[in-house]
Amino acid sequence: MSIVKQSSLFTIFLIVFGFLLRYYSVYSSGSNISTFGVALSVLVAGLIGGVGFFLGQLIIKESLAIKNLALSSIFVFFMAHNLSNLLGLYQISWFAYTGVLFSIAFVTALRAPKMFNKSQSTANKSLN
Repeated sequence: MSIVKQSSLFTIFLIVFGFLLRYYSVYSSGSNISTFGVALSVLVAGLIGGVGFFLGQLIIKESLAIKNLALSSIFVFFMAHNLSNLLGLYQISWFAYTGVLFSIAFVTALRAPKMFNKSQSTANKSLN
């Protein structure tokens, strides 16, 4: 699969999972935040994360399966969200959160193919 297709799928997964989880959080807390506001913030953050993933894929040039892209996007969302909560980046600036999201997506693009392809090659060797 090409780098552009992989990055596009990763971005779509990141936006969809991000919207579902953020909207559920807003809905369950009873906040008066509009759906459009949640969608816009998740869209911008997802695009920034997608760019980070794309740049990482340009360097590593290895492809991932679609299920691994989905898992990677969930990992990136939760890592960026939890690290931003832990360091208080949401209170500092929304740009700090997107910087962390960009960085984690970039590093994930570099490391995920090695991790997922290693587990697949190990499984193939055990079958033979």
